[in-house]
Amino acid sequence: MNVIFLIARDSIRALLHQRLLIALILVSLAMTVVASILMNFERREINDRFLDSAQTNSSIDKNMSDEDKRRMQESMEQGVSAIEAFFYAAGSFGGSLVSLFIFGTAVSSEIRRGTIRLTLSKPVSRVQYLLGKYLGGVVVMAGYAIIASLAMLLFSASSHVDISPVMKWAPWLMFCRQLMLGSLAMLLSLFMHPAIAGALAFFAGNGFYSISNPLYYLFPSYAPFNVFLKILEGSIMGGHDVVLLTLYAVDFVILMLLLAWWRFQRKEVC
Repeated sequence: MNVIFLIARDSIRALLHQRLLIALILVSLAMTVVASILMNFERREINDRFLDSAQTNSSIDKNMSDEDKRRMQESMEQGVSAIEAFFYAAGSFGGSLVSLFIFGTAVSSEIRRGTIRLTLSKPVSRVQYLLGKYLGGVVVMAGYAIIASLAMLLFSASSHVDISPVMKWAPWLMFCRQLMLGSLAMLLSLFMHPAIAGALAFFAGNGFYSISNPLYYLFPSYAPFNVFLKILEGSIMGGHDVVLLTLYAVDFVILMLLLAWWRFQRKEVC
């Protein structure tokens, strides 16, 4: 176990020294900031239109019906939901790119450079190496998820809007989805170039299998983890749903790691 932690620590250190990864993270955060600014501007526009409409209706009919007021309020809430949804989408997409880069190159880049030979020449098994690399990527992605969560809270506070009920689960579900993406990218990178592996992992998600279908647990299904539409619709997601999705993500990640270990054991690296 200590060997796995040592490899994970070295992996984290190496990742934080990769300029391309740092650039991806900065670009992702910049996308989030830009989305925040644009959405804030849009929120003010919605507020202004709402107030103008209210004043116009008030001047025409001071006794505006409750139904009209309800419709105006619903319109305002839909606008705010759209702002939150697009803000979430920006952070989620950026995190997916970071995850694909981290896990897609974690092992394959070491094999291409030949540096893996030095590590495996020591008393380190291949399964320890693989788990250590994956754990290092998980720690970095957890840091990204925390930053994304703080960004969402700051966005809500600066915009003076109430967070959608689904948004409180969004960072965790986003983190689970990114680990699924990463585990599949790591597996595929042991068969092909990391760029192709990342693209295939990203577009491999299916939307054809229900939870009652056994194939649901064998193929990636990213759609349930994407709460974009739920935020737009104002849907409510319970803790039970989140637990089931978490178990599905754990099941999928374990399966991908087992397949990656099987492939790694048979791959010529020395």
